[in-house]
Amino acid sequence: MSTPAPQTPPYSLLILAGGQGRRMQGRDKGLISWQGQPLIAHICAAMADDAGELLISCNRNTERYAQYGRTICDSLPDFPGPLAGLLSGLEAANYPQVLLLPCDNPQPPSDLYQRLSAASASSGIRFAYDGERDQYLYALINRSELASLRDYLASGRRSVKGWYAERGAVAVDFADRRENFRNINLGEDLHQG
Repeated sequence: MSTPAPQTPPYSLLILAGGQGRRMQGRDKGLISWQGQPLIAHICAAMADDAGELLISCNRNTERYAQYGRTICDSLPDFPGPLAGLLSGLEAANYPQVLLLPCDNPQPPSDLYQRLSAASASSGIRFAYDGERDQYLYALINRSELASLRDYLASGRRSVKGWYAERGAVAVDFADRRENFRNINLGEDLHQG
């Protein structure tokens, strides 16, 4: 008789889709079609099954995003960046851990949660390193970091890298999965892969 596979602890999956799409002529990147479907659909197909809930941080097109998950908007005005989306996500999450992803990568590492959660727990923030660069928006963040993030944003600071450094965030090696961190930021990226 085989032993059942261990259950993945529930976590909230938070997809950041609240940017202004400046490099895509203002288009809402999560809704741009790639291989016949919106980018958000690819991410959900790849990642949502293991999550306890799916949150989408978006500041426009909420009705379209709502078909994929629960939508949340920035509580801070004027598109202050990804930390504002993370703040809203941490406030809305029903689980103690939040797996963060950007909306513009249709093929994220399928084992992102497993590898980040298995890494050292010396910090409440663990993020991916692809062998060449830090991938700050591929992260596992404990909801216990919420007060720190509120304080950081209240001070006027907006840098993801800066907040992570302040919190002693841990980089997790994904050098063997570098191809899974290819974001679609420019029109020509849509014709690759």
